[in-house]
Parts: sequence; structure tokens; C-alpha cells
Amino acid sequence: MKIILVAVNAKYIHTCLAVHSLHAALGGAAHAEVREYTVNQPEELILSELFGAKPDMVAFSCYIWNIEMIASLAGSLKKVLPSVKIVMGGPEVSYGDAPAVADIVVSGEGEKAFCEMATGRSHRPVEAPPFPYADLSEFANRILYYESSRGCANECAYCLSPAEGRGVRFFPIEKVKEDLLRFLAANVRQVKFIDRTFNSSKRRAMEIWRHLIGNDNGATNFHFEIAGDLLDDEVFELLGQARAGLFQFEIGVQSTNTETLTAIRRRTDTEKLLQNVRKLKSLGNIHLHLDLIAGLPHEGYERFVRSFNDVMAVRPHKLQLGFLKLIKGTALRRDAEKYGMKFKDRAPYEILENKYISFEHINRLKKAENMVDIFYNSSGFGKSVGYLMQQAEMPYAFFDELAAFWEANGFHMLSHKKSALYGALYAFSRKSRQDRLICELLKFDMLSRENVRSFPPWIEEYYTYSHKDVTRTTALHSFDYDIDTFEAKQLKVLFNYSSSPTYEVFGR
Repeated sequence: MKIILVAVNAKYIHTCLAVHSLHAALGGAAHAEVREYTVNQPEELILSELFGAKPDMVAFSCYIWNIEMIASLAGSLKKVLPSVKIVMGGPEVSYGDAPAVADIVVSGEGEKAFCEMATGRSHRPVEAPPFPYADLSEFANRILYYESSRGCANECAYCLSPAEGRGVRFFPIEKVKEDLLRFLAANVRQVKFIDRTFNSSKRRAMEIWRHLIGNDNGATNFHFEIAGDLLDDEVFELLGQARAGLFQFEIGVQSTNTETLTAIRRRTDTEKLLQNVRKLKSLGNIHLHLDLIAGLPHEGYERFVRSFNDVMAVRPHKLQLGFLKLIKGTALRRDAEKYGMKFKDRAPYEILENKYISFEHINRLKKAENMVDIFYNSSGFGKSVGYLMQQAEMPYAFFDELAAFWEANGFHMLSHKKSALYGALYAFSRKSRQDRLICELLKFDMLSRENVRSFPPWIEEYYTYSHKDVTRTTALHSFDYDIDTFEAKQLKVLFNYSSSPTYEVFGR
């Protein structure tokens, strides 16, 4: 029997751990292959490829971002290959109605059930899945996903983990260490652990971090989802030894409202979490990505704005302002009527409004979120946006005002090159702030990103440049303001572009 395991990823850079894990679990016991596509590719292209392969069975990994496309694709495939068996697995079909075209639905962990179905032989439950990636050289510059445990110690009402009801199952630590050495030996770009709360066991987390620090190849980045309030001085001491760029942490705050956290059954010491984020940031070697969710119970617009300002006060490297998704199988979906939840009928089932926050305010938050993504989460606006946030009443007020300006000027209807974004931010800043200072900060931000040879007119009017100060790999520029303190002070800054941009300040 010829089997094709199909992943439809959100982006090309992503990989799908599920299909690779199932392929590895088969271990050659069946004629199977993995094919990965993206939601951005034409459905007709994927259909043509699958039809041309003439499979006996096609197994799809189903999530909220791909279920609509997979349902349509599988329906078409069944029409042109009537004998093909359509198998669906994954969270989007495990806790609700699967598309009618599915012949078989695999719910929950798939290795045992799928292998028995594919081979006709019984298989033992998986204690520790085999290493999922057959040839790491095939994944150059892509993100590889990995798990060192399954399950979760928490019972968050918006998440599917409680529906699995098994707690946490840790895989053997020595196997995990061996697997990580394989990633390091291959110099892969990034490995993302999908463990729900990686540091739920402090000792185990420290052992893995210590292993990675000791075997660092100088290139690979490891991403972990952690609970920020579980960190302590012993952990900070260890993490301080890591190479800058070795680790990246995602920390789910979701809300700083105690009533909201209680309603969603999330046990978090928010004050300690934010304090620990400050400590992590002071180490200077770990990229920090913090998450908030709008649309949760007991959190109206004004209260969510306070959560936003609480989190932005610690200045994470990235702030993900997400919107509640009422996923099948979650407690919040079951309790949707209790909280007056109105959400989209189709995946990803995103919140429209509830009894605490209106659609108007959700829409307003979405506009601010767009500004956060463009001007805060993307690189290139660090000094200018930092200053403008500081000048605003609160951080959220800056993004809210910028969103209103963006829409009033029709910028939301267009796509923009990064060079044009600097001009838009300058135009916004001219309302009530010092033209020359904001020019200095925007000039610095542009130079921090690339070796600019020709500046836009709104910068050029203030300066004259000598090309003798600019080479292919270095550039010496004068500034009339201190780019960190915003004081009027003449400085020179030498930018070095020989690798990633760095700079050195003279005149302080």
C-alpha cells in the first residue's frame, strides 16, 4: 500500500512534526512518504501532485489554519481517485466533526493507531517517539519542531491540553540529549520545542539547557515556551552562561487581570512573571517573546489596555497581541454561551465579541495590533518607537493613535516597503514632537538596519554627507542628539556592516 503523509503548513519556513513523527514511527514497515505544502500554494497544484502519485492512502494533519483547504482538497482528491483512503488526524478533527470526506479519523496521539492501520500489525504505545527527521540536510533554513514531552500540567480553558487528560509524560532524558546533538551536528537554523510548559520540571529544563550550552555550535537557536514565574536565581545563573542567540523564550502572559486568569484556570503569579522577564532581559542574551490574548472572560477594552501596558512596560523583544480562538474541545468553547462569546463559524473560530468587550473594541485592538507588528515586532524602529512610546501617555496610546493616523491617511489599504514606513512614522511624529530629534532617531534606526547611501528628503534637508565617510562595510555618521538619552549632544557613530549591523558611539 502506498501512503502519502500530507502537511499543509502556514509558511514554507515551517515544518510539520506530526507527519514526520508518523513516518519515523512506521520505520520502513510501509511504503510511505512525506509531502509538505503551504496554505499559500494553489490548491490545484497540490491536487495535481497527489493525483500523479496515485496513492492508496493519503493522511492529512489538520489544524485551524489548514482545515478549510484540506477539506476542499480531500474532497476533490476523492472525486478523481475514488479508491483512495482519506485519513485525517490532528487537533482540528480530534474534538469535533471531521469533514465528511474522511474515511478514517485518528484522534489524539497517532503513532500506535496509524501504524496498526498502515501495516495491519499491532504496535505498542509510544514511550518515546523515534527521531522524526530522516535527513536534516533537507531542511536548510527552515524551522524544525521537536518535543521532549507530551501533555501539560496546566488546565487553561482556551487550550486543548486539558481535553487530553494525561498530565505530562517526559521522554527519556538521554534520548532527548542524543536527538539535540543531531540538530547541533547538522547546524540547523532553529529548533522549536513544542512542549507546552518546558520548565514545568525545573531540574529537567536545566539539564537540557546545560546540555545545549555545553554543546553549542555557535549557530543553532532553540525556542522554548516557558512559564516565566517559575524561574529563580539558580536558573538565571545558568541562563547567563548561554551564547547570545542560543535561546529564545516565549512566555504566555495572556492577561494581568486576576479575575480573568481565574476564569480561564491559568495559575500564574503575574507580578513575579514580569519581574523575571526584566531579569531575563538584563542578561542580554535571550530573545523574549510575550503573549497576550484579547477577548478572554472578565476583560473589557479598558482592562485589556491595562494588560497591554503592564506587559509593554518590561519592553519584551516581541509582543504577540493575539485574539481568542474558540477551538473545538476547549472549555471556553463549551462555555461560550455563559460568557456571551460570539465567534466566527469557520476556522480559526476567532472571537468577534463577548459580554465584556464589543466588536467595535475588538476591531480597534486589531488596528493597534497591526501597528505593533509593523513598528515594534519587526526590526528597524527600536530607537524611534522607543522614544515615541515614552512620549505617549502610555505605550498603548501610542499604537492606538498611530493606528488612527494610519487609517485616516489610507495607509491601511496599501502595502509598504520598509523605507516608506520610516516616512510614515516621521509624518505621524510631526504632530507634536521635535522634528530634528525624531529625524535623528529614524536616521539611526535606518542605519542600524543597513548601510544607507541615500536618505529620503525629509532627512536630507537637515544634513549634508561626505561619501568619504561611507564604505561598503562601514559608515561614520554625525548626530546632534544622544540616541539613548534623547539629549542635545553632538556624537559620531561608526556603523559596521561586515556581518550583522553593529555600532560604536564616540563623543559621550
